[in-house]
Amino acid sequence: MDRRIKASRTQEKRLAKEIGGTTIAGSGNGWAVKNDVRNATWSIECKTTSAARFSLTHRDLVNAETNALLDLRDMAFVIDMQDRTWVVLSKETFLRLIDREEDS
Repeated sequence: MDRRIKASRTQEKRLAKEIGGTTIAGSGNGWAVKNDVRNATWSIECKTTSAARFSLTHRDLVNAETNALLDLRDMAFVIDMQDRTWVVLSKETFLRLIDREEDS
């Protein structure tokens, strides 16, 4: 198996376990559920790279957000890069999370 595919599947399985969710088989080529990992709240698009940079476009984010909204979930975009994991959220989602934290 191609090392990039293996790294991607490993990332998705690990994240699904961490959030109590599941991976979505064929998420990149199916017509129903699109993002890679989901639980009851989140629909997450995952990317991984061994490079020192990753190109994230507005279109990538809007597509992931649209797919999450169609699935009635919040969107996150997770990037594994250089032995770190980064999570990208919309400002609206971020502020909503902060409000929930302050209410607790």
